[in-house]
Amino acid sequence: MERSHSAHEGMRAFLIFIPPMSKPHLPNLNQINRVLIIRLSSIGDVVHATPLSVALSEAFPHLEISWLVEEMSAEIVQGNPYLKEVIVVPRSRWKKGGWNSLHIWREKLAFLSSLRARKFDLTLDLQGYAKSGVMALATGAKHRIGWRRLRDGSEWISQAVPPRPESLHRVEWFLDVVGALGVQTETVNFPLTIPDSARQSLNTKLNAYGIEASRPYLVLNLATGNEVRRWGVEKYAELVLEIARRHPYSLILIGSKKDKPLNQALLDRIKPHYPESLPPPVDLAGETNLKELMALLEQTAVHITGDTGSTHIAAAMGIPTLSLYGPTDPVHAGAWGQAERTLSHRELCTRGCGGKECAHPCLRKHPATEAGESPNVAACLDAITAQDVLKLLEALPNVPN
Repeated sequence: MERSHSAHEGMRAFLIFIPPMSKPHLPNLNQINRVLIIRLSSIGDVVHATPLSVALSEAFPHLEISWLVEEMSAEIVQGNPYLKEVIVVPRSRWKKGGWNSLHIWREKLAFLSSLRARKFDLTLDLQGYAKSGVMALATGAKHRIGWRRLRDGSEWISQAVPPRPESLHRVEWFLDVVGALGVQTETVNFPLTIPDSARQSLNTKLNAYGIEASRPYLVLNLATGNEVRRWGVEKYAELVLEIARRHPYSLILIGSKKDKPLNQALLDRIKPHYPESLPPPVDLAGETNLKELMALLEQTAVHITGDTGSTHIAAAMGIPTLSLYGPTDPVHAGAWGQAERTLSHRELCTRGCGGKECAHPCLRKHPATEAGESPNVAACLDAITAQDVLKLLEALPNVPN
């Protein structure tokens, strides 16, 4: 108890020396030098925020722009040529250390002190939670502004910039933050970079599974961060079998290590019916880092997925992306630039539905609950059929027969 109390006292002492936010006004970017973008997670939202760094740097080349991000999403912004520095928050280590660890609290205080030492003039809070607000406050920046959704206390630390009425997507909401500072955006560019080493290591892994680079492959992601967004093993199995019967794609399953049981449930379900003339789908879940995943999606003919990070990576790179949306509204958080390839039945959603919960679950039980799926399928997702997805797939150019 004493250790925890002493850590909290140290935090309080540190914050005493941080000046309060100046009277709300938007700064003149010609009069500042150092900017910190704060978007810690998730992968898709970090992807959506990256065009802001391009627009800001191209409009004001003198700015030194840094990005604060958590480990899980760091590779999205690493290598971004418009950034001076990527500052990684070691959240997983802090979380593992626990709240009562004096060592962890000292490390957190040192981290916050390092932010202040960089002497940022402006912070852009694109996260809008307490954790990002604390980071913005810790910098001591004279100007602290953020996107439209500041909450959880962050609204007391940064000034929210409302979006333009015509802006609908998160990408546009983020760009409106710098638009209010005089940045004009004619085109949206995603500065995702893939080092050659990632391409080489990815190809080595594909070769080990017998996947030839010359043969078109299709990447599927069954998993989503929240179970209510999942289409379900049964639906994907029907789709995979139909694709195998009609089109000679090599099929690759992706996800994190914890998604392997989900992918295995799919492989078990299709095994008795999969054409013997085709190699079975390959499961790469947990076997690629984010840069290798980018390399994989860069080469795929098409990506079929739900509302998850790989959706937004593929869309940002211009890869045909067939996305299956449930209670999340794709108008605001869909695959950028690919609305015509998005399947959604939001008309079935009721008040209270959202990206993390569903107020109207379908009562039909999943056959693969042992793979970690929810026992119910959201009605809006259940309404999407394998034939709907096939129709989108076969409307793409150069689909092999």
